[in-house]
Amino acid sequence: MVAVKKGFIVCLFWAIVTTTWAKEDSTFISKQQEDEIINLAYTQMMTSLEELERKIDECDNLGKYNILSPTLFQSLPLTKQEARTALGYFSLRAQDECEGLGLWAKVAVEYSQFKYIEKFYKGKNIIETEGYLEIICCMISRTRFYTKWKYLKISPEIRKKLERIPALQKPFNSTTTAEKMGLF
Repeated sequence: MVAVKKGFIVCLFWAIVTTTWAKEDSTFISKQQEDEIINLAYTQMMTSLEELERKIDECDNLGKYNILSPTLFQSLPLTKQEARTALGYFSLRAQDECEGLGLWAKVAVEYSQFKYIEKFYKGKNIIETEGYLEIICCMISRTRFYTKWKYLKISPEIRKKLERIPALQKPFNSTTTAEKMGLF
């Protein structure tokens, strides 16, 4: 416990010192240097965003032609609504797994860092970022949580069986699959 307290105190001290140094440092740089720092943060964010876009396209292409068998759920006592819910849930989950939530998190953090740095040096955010944070973080979140919430209402025994189906673990074309299963 003493070691934890000492570690916490050292970390707190280091944070205060580095913050003080950063404030002192920032008062001695030119407007051009400020712009270069802002540009560095912006470029880093955009590079990661482009990487994420490539990964999204790659995962979409992996799933585009992967249409699951219409008989996939025949042995499970699922209603049509539960089958639609399961398809939606596993489609989102496989897409997340393929894209990597770490990459999404990296982009969100770099976006936040860029906005902070820009505001720190300019006093306000100037560069238009088209609501990237809402897109990166939150636009799809509502659907994901709603789908997961509905999925968790399916009985645990059936969910265990669903989670053991290999075809549901990789990206697939959920729309065409649902049509072939007669779920629309």
